[in-house]
Amino acid sequence: MNGLRIHGLPDWVYTVAGAVLFVCGWQLICSLHLVPVSILPSPATVVAALWSEAGNGRLASNVIASLFRLVSGFAIGAAVGICLGLLAGTLTAARAVLMPLVELLRPIPPLAWIPLALIWFGIGEPSKLFLIALTACFPVLVATFKGVEQIDPTLIRAARSLDVPQWRMLVKVVLPAAMPDVVTGLRLGWTLGTTILVGAEMIAASSGLGFMIMDGMNSGRFDLLILGILTLGTISVVADGLFGRLSRSRLLRWHAGLERAEA
Repeated sequence: MNGLRIHGLPDWVYTVAGAVLFVCGWQLICSLHLVPVSILPSPATVVAALWSEAGNGRLASNVIASLFRLVSGFAIGAAVGICLGLLAGTLTAARAVLMPLVELLRPIPPLAWIPLALIWFGIGEPSKLFLIALTACFPVLVATFKGVEQIDPTLIRAARSLDVPQWRMLVKVVLPAAMPDVVTGLRLGWTLGTTILVGAEMIAASSGLGFMIMDGMNSGRFDLLILGILTLGTISVVADGLFGRLSRSRLLRWHAGLERAEA
């Protein structure tokens, strides 16, 4: 259901207005000294830190390091999750083997895997990729499995009546039909992957936004700490917008048309 609009204003106007109100409230708190400036820098101080970190290249370096880890680990976890979800959704034996293990491991908080990852892979990049891939895999796997389970049996019967090979049915019929749920899983997997990335970078890293946040706390540079947090938030908003565009893309348009036709 669409929300009420004032004089038909576009959504971005409300987004900008919300951001302005947030900054104004933040500045008001600092101006009235409701919170000591030493622990809550003003927006102007954070902007100055942004200008400084962008100018010396450290911000770009940390963003690139975090994005490389996040995208790489997420791609691995998403690929594994989609493949296993398709298997569990189409093969009874695979479902019997995989889903109990998934339900056992999925509720474990992502941060609980950090000690094991450090023991198994050390403090280098493999441990961070493992953590992100593992964390992103579970929501993608479960969403893919649920999406396959909810496919209209008519589609499967029609494909089988045409003697479509099993692998081609998975790629051309099952996966496209499950894509709305897969995109939802990807969206959640990216968010959880970001969470575990920051935790891993805070504990064992010499670069990245998590390292930047922890370094700002240890050095008393709370402007850098807040800058790192806001940068992470910006990346998350952009990524969520991209996933939103994907869910409305031509890739899923046929699915919506099918639902309307059935209705």
